[in-house]
Order: sequence, then C-alpha cells, then structure tokens
Amino acid sequence: MLSTSNGLYKSQAGFTLIEIMIVVAIISILVAIATVSYQTQVRKAQIMVIYQTMNDFRVPYQILINDGDGVTDFSPNGLNMPSNTKYCQFSVTAPNPLGVTINAIQCKIQNLSYLSEQTISLDRALNGSWSCRASADISKSYLPQDCQ
Repeated sequence: MLSTSNGLYKSQAGFTLIEIMIVVAIISILVAIATVSYQTQVRKAQIMVIYQTMNDFRVPYQILINDGDGVTDFSPNGLNMPSNTKYCQFSVTAPNPLGVTINAIQCKIQNLSYLSEQTISLDRALNGSWSCRASADISKSYLPQDCQ
C-alpha cells in the first residue's frame, strides 16, 4: 500500500519482476518440452512415410516372383516403382530360391540429416512373409512396430 498526500492508503496493482520472471521461466520450460515432442513426432511420421512407401513394393515384387524363372528385372523400374522418392533411394534384390532374401527391398535414406546414409530393409522369407530391418543408428522410438 502507498500513502497519498491526504493520508489515505491505496493498494498497488500489477505484478512484481520476480513473478513475471517465474511465469516466463515456466513458459520456456513448457515450450522446450513441446518442441522436443514435436520433433519426435515429425521424425516418426517421416519414417512411417518411408515404411509405407516400401510396403508398396511388396505386391509388384510378388507378382514378378509369380511370373516365373524368366523374370530378371528385379529393380524399382522392373516393379514399376520409382527408384527415388523424397526420402529414399530404393534398391531391389532378386529372390533367393533357397531361403530368406536379405534386402529384398531396401531404402537408403536421403534428405533427412539426422538419418543420413541409414537404411531400412524389407527381407522376404521363402514362405512369402516379410520382415523389416533398420540400421542400428536409427532410434527405435522413430521406427514402426514392425521394424523394432
């Protein structure tokens, strides 16, 4: 309370500097947490786009296998798929008739600085089942459930 010239007191309104600094500090902490969560979600979404694009290769790959022994063009072009997308440079390996085809479909990640030169691969078993593998340097928190 402040004293006025006529001896009456009036109350002071507003915030002190300490109160304002505490509020700014709390807001800064919340923004930092939100930024990290946002970046994690963006990275998860980018990896999911890669994985979904790779899954588009499965059906054409199986069609080529079903076409028989005369098929030799196991490549993205042979599957009528793009060899490059925004995030991937694709390669395709011909099926192994004796077992698992390692890197049947592989994405070498590009245009993502935090995953430069990393890969995600789909391996095909002889029974037609697929499994996903990712480079060890890709955080499991970013990967889809099938690739962990």
